[in-house]
Amino acid sequence: MFYELRHYDCHSSLALKRLTSRFGDHTTKIWARIGIEPVGFWPVLVGAHQPRLTYILAWEDLAQREALWAQFVADPAWKTAVAASRAEIGGDPVRTITSSILSPLSFSHLPRQDNQPARLARGVFELRTYKFDANAKLGKTADWFRDHCLPLFEAHGVFAMGFWTTYIGASPELTYMLVFESLAHREQAWAAVYTDPRWLQIQQELYTEGVSPIFGMDTALMRGTDFSGWS
Repeated sequence: MFYELRHYDCHSSLALKRLTSRFGDHTTKIWARIGIEPVGFWPVLVGAHQPRLTYILAWEDLAQREALWAQFVADPAWKTAVAASRAEIGGDPVRTITSSILSPLSFSHLPRQDNQPARLARGVFELRTYKFDANAKLGKTADWFRDHCLPLFEAHGVFAMGFWTTYIGASPELTYMLVFESLAHREQAWAAVYTDPRWLQIQQELYTEGVSPIFGMDTALMRGTDFSGWS
């Protein structure tokens, strides 16, 4: 199983609104017909990446992705929907598209929309991507997250939705998504994590365990769309 993380950076807030409507009204219906499985859609709520729509697709393998994506972009209904949305705003709503193929870590448990925790309805999603040196080995880094960070997140009410390493795309990178009840809950939870004595201890042990140093981090706060189920 692979996941595809796609970012659509739009020209304006209006363009993002029209693009999101196109996905909800047309694209998702075409995908359901041909067998493409979306995990969720999230417009960026806070952060530098605005206006942006982020979504994740689930694939059985790369061959399935190639076959179904080719079928999708050739679909007459999709071409009609794209032409209509472009005519509505006088051009393409999307400025740039970024795509990465992600491989889930062994402890990553990505829930489906129909069994998400009830307390996360209308939650805030935080997508974090850690960037590493080109020669970094992420095995010990993944172990560090599993053995130390996950228990700490759980202790302070932070729901970890998924952990991935980049399989195709900018690499090596480690991406994960956290879910909070609200922006206020996120602020409180991170404050609790950062002041927890266990966090201070694992920070000191970070490099002694052979964890690759992090050279950069990208983060975005997002809200799920009504049609994705993560709302």
